[in-house]
Amino acid sequence: MRSPLIAGALAALAGACSADSPPPLLDGSNIDADPQARCLIPADYGGLGARTGTPDVTVANSLTVVLEAGPPKDDFFVKLVAGKGAFAGGLTTGTFSITGADATFSDCGLCTNLIANIVTNQGPTKFYFADSGTVTLTTADPSTGTTPSKIAGSAQNLHFVESTIDGVVVPGCTATVASISFGP
Repeated sequence: MRSPLIAGALAALAGACSADSPPPLLDGSNIDADPQARCLIPADYGGLGARTGTPDVTVANSLTVVLEAGPPKDDFFVKLVAGKGAFAGGLTTGTFSITGADATFSDCGLCTNLIANIVTNQGPTKFYFADSGTVTLTTADPSTGTTPSKIAGSAQNLHFVESTIDGVVVPGCTATVASISFGP
């Protein structure tokens, strides 16, 4: 009776003597050859033009814009939080830089996200949070009861970092959006 170690060694030697090409060596040089592929979104969206979004009645003061219909799909998501960040004094229109509180997931008033690789009946695979850029809101009417909010505007020079659903930054994957106009 052969030990499992000897059997494994014999199988490896038999494979080495075959006419088939040898398996790739795991030296790290061929792992993650395309790092952006694991990010599940383009590194640079460029200018996206005008996009129509859908107000979300389940998430107050938000607008979802489909970037890639998929499946799986990718969304651009804007959520306005009164009392935080740019909206510490309440929701208003104007031009806002994503800095300070608005560049952190837990404190943002102007929360700007990419939600990537949304799988039907499972949800998103990755989240990206804007840590810089500029957003101009031309409409920022809050939701009331069952009436969804009305959010419209544009954004320029957005930079996104991958994060967990809880807002912890995951090093490695980033994306940019040069410009987008959005509204219902």
